[in-house]
Amino acid sequence: MKIAVMNATKVSIAPVDQAAKAYPDIELFHFMDEGMSWLGKQEGRISGRNLSRMVSLIHSAEELGVDGILLSCTIFSPFIDELRLCTDLPLVAADIGVFEKAAKLYRKVGAIVSFAPTLESVAWVADRCKRQVRPDYDVEIKFAKGAFEAAAAGNVEEHNRIIYETAEQFQDKEAIILSQMSQIRALPLFQDYRVPVLTSPSVSLGLLIEEIKGK
Repeated sequence: MKIAVMNATKVSIAPVDQAAKAYPDIELFHFMDEGMSWLGKQEGRISGRNLSRMVSLIHSAEELGVDGILLSCTIFSPFIDELRLCTDLPLVAADIGVFEKAAKLYRKVGAIVSFAPTLESVAWVADRCKRQVRPDYDVEIKFAKGAFEAAAAGNVEEHNRIIYETAEQFQDKEAIILSQMSQIRALPLFQDYRVPVLTSPSVSLGLLIEEIKGK
C-alpha cells in the first residue's frame, strides 16, 4: 500500500515516519513544498495560488500510482472538500481525523497548536466536528509559543517541554489533542498522563488505511 504525504514544513516528515512504523505493510512517499507554508505566513491566508501548489502535489502523487493521500499541513484543512474534488484517491487531513476521533469519544477536549498560522484552521476543524459529529463538543485551543521554532532548530527537548507545559494549563479536560504532526515528539512525556493524549500522525494514518481498504 503506497501513501503520499503532503508536507509544507520539514518538521512534519519524521513524525509521520515514526507513526508509520506501526503499519509495516505501507510505503510512504513524502512530497515537500515549503513555499506553501511561507506563502501562508506572508499572506495570512490560503490564497488561490497557494491552493494551486497543493493541487500540483496531489497530481504528482497520482502519477506515482499511490493508493491514498495524507495532508500533514493543517493550514489546508479548511479546503479538504475542495481538494477532494481534485482527486479520486482517498484523502485525509491529519488534524480533521484526530479531532473527529476525539469528538466520538470525548466531550471536553484541550487542543495544542504550535504553528501560529494554523490557529484559525484548527478552530475551523473543531467547529466542523461540532456541526457534523457532536453538537456538545467543547474544544479549548492553546498556543504553545516557541515550540515550533524549537523543533525547527533541532531543539527537541525544548519543544517537548513547551508542549507539556501548555498541556498542563488545561483544566477539567477528558483528553488532549496534539494537533500538529511535529508534536508527536513530545509524546514520551505524556506516557503516564492523567488523561488520554491523541496525536494526529497515528490516528490519521489509521483512518486513511481504513478508507483505502474500504474503497
